[in-house]
Amino acid sequence: MQAFISSLKKKGFPFVLFRSPEENEIHCYFQEYNSEYRTEHFKEEGFVFGKFVGEESSLYIPATHATIISNKAPLKSTLTATKLPLEGKNSFQQKVEKAIEEINTTSLEKVVLSAPFSVPTEREGGSLFAALEQRYPSAFVYYWSHPKSGDWLGATPEQFISLEANALKTMSLAGTLPLEANQNTWTKKEYHEQELVTEHIVKALKRVVSTSAIRVGERQTIRAGKLQHLRTLIQLSVEKTSLSSIIDVLHPTPAVGGLPVVDAQSFIKAHEGYDRMYYSGFLGTFKQNENAQLYVNLRCGKLSKKRLQLFAGAGITSGSNSSEEWNEICRKAMTFLSVL
Repeated sequence: MQAFISSLKKKGFPFVLFRSPEENEIHCYFQEYNSEYRTEHFKEEGFVFGKFVGEESSLYIPATHATIISNKAPLKSTLTATKLPLEGKNSFQQKVEKAIEEINTTSLEKVVLSAPFSVPTEREGGSLFAALEQRYPSAFVYYWSHPKSGDWLGATPEQFISLEANALKTMSLAGTLPLEANQNTWTKKEYHEQELVTEHIVKALKRVVSTSAIRVGERQTIRAGKLQHLRTLIQLSVEKTSLSSIIDVLHPTPAVGGLPVVDAQSFIKAHEGYDRMYYSGFLGTFKQNENAQLYVNLRCGKLSKKRLQLFAGAGITSGSNSSEEWNEICRKAMTFLSVL
């Protein structure tokens, strides 16, 4: 695998490596030229890589050239111990306090605030992908390389959309606890945060499908690496509804933005202090509006020369505590940092 990735990197052609949750095969879509492809209506077939906000069309790599890599690369030994940089702590906590103030005095109900963490690394993208792929078998793991976007890697626990034979599945995922925490320690704040996401998704789906087509499951606690989250599965029939229309009403979900959607995005733009780019966007395979396996781009990082920029966020509501929210984004960033 390493030799194959190196050859693609040397040529500078776009490619993506990915492995679905609980699968053994590693897939690769690649181009044999540097053309830029974009999709707006998802009538093509390929692997899409969409931003958080601000795009009418999304980058994708066509499925024209695809291969399956069966021989997984062994993990390389860690070169140096890497610690999470903490210099952004005070700034992040001040933003959380500002968000709580806005929530208590305006129509804003919830906003997801995130922060970037820049760490040094000597690891190549292929080595990092192999480490993530082996460490997190239950996550969707990927390595995306494109001249337009740069190199991104991630191991996300959250499926955005699964579409097969007119049956669509999505999920409401929110709330975070350490893996060792007892499930009885979920607080009203976490339950409320997750319920807001569920209610919004159902309301948004009613804009494109009938109420009778939507089925909401029971709330569950799931494991994602060394963390636990609250999840509610939502299923619906989309026989006469296009994939693009579903994406339009769902993205970005309150799990990565907030509520009300427009107010939350305005707060993020004004106060977060950096461009998320593809963090908390969506990615995955799609085929002619008939089939799609898309994921939310969480637990991810942007790789540049000897640096890795990690991203992590937390949902802020009226019951939030700035110190606890900082600890939460640090735990999430460690999902990636631990493979260094």
